[in-house]
Amino acid sequence: MSAVPPGAYRRYADVYDLVWRAAPYDRFAELCLEAAAGQGTAVRRVLVGACGTGSAAVELATRGLEVAGFDLSPAMLRVAADKRAPLLAVGDLRAIPVRDGWADLVTVLNASLNYLLDPAEVVAALAELGRVTTTGGTVVVEPLSSRFVHEGWEPGRHVDREGLRLDATYEVDGDLVTERLRWTAGGVAEVETYRQRLYGDEELEALVAASGLRLVERRPMWPAIADEPARGRTLWVARPPG
Repeated sequence: MSAVPPGAYRRYADVYDLVWRAAPYDRFAELCLEAAAGQGTAVRRVLVGACGTGSAAVELATRGLEVAGFDLSPAMLRVAADKRAPLLAVGDLRAIPVRDGWADLVTVLNASLNYLLDPAEVVAALAELGRVTTTGGTVVVEPLSSRFVHEGWEPGRHVDREGLRLDATYEVDGDLVTERLRWTAGGVAEVETYRQRLYGDEELEALVAASGLRLVERRPMWPAIADEPARGRTLWVARPPG
């Protein structure tokens, strides 16, 4: 793995938390725990995949749980470490740096799976999530589906506060989304571009099945999270074999 893996947030890590400071990470954590409880999973250990700057991991740790997180981006993990986020490691969803069956609950939020542009990569990642989940455990992922785009996709996102001005634009070409981030902070202008692939519900169901996971539920995030960005977003709840 390269020091700065392709597709991982780099300079954007410096302003990520300012952009998303109002995100209800406490509710994200609660919804994931509720999903696990609905499957009868007694949660003691949680693995947060693609944990980013660690906000969800910190929220889960405040509930007295043993929490670990990993992410492709060392820059994002440095921000997470400043928050005293627990047990952090650089790691890839397709090769998770955790032993078999370690976690009772495994989460991958914020459309992180969509940065895997090849369906085979998604199958590999889902299989890895199942591998690190204990028997009787629960896997919760939040993919971005093509359905979300057609239910109110916003053509851009703009932030102007506390010395940060950011403009994010999205271009949709079939199943591919190109995200262009342009921002200025502290008098320095930055630009980064990322790509995601949208997976329709039927395709994603097939990928889950191919990974060996068993899809047991899809939980809409809205209106449990009343903020408008939650519309069209869904938690996919799955169980590992056994």
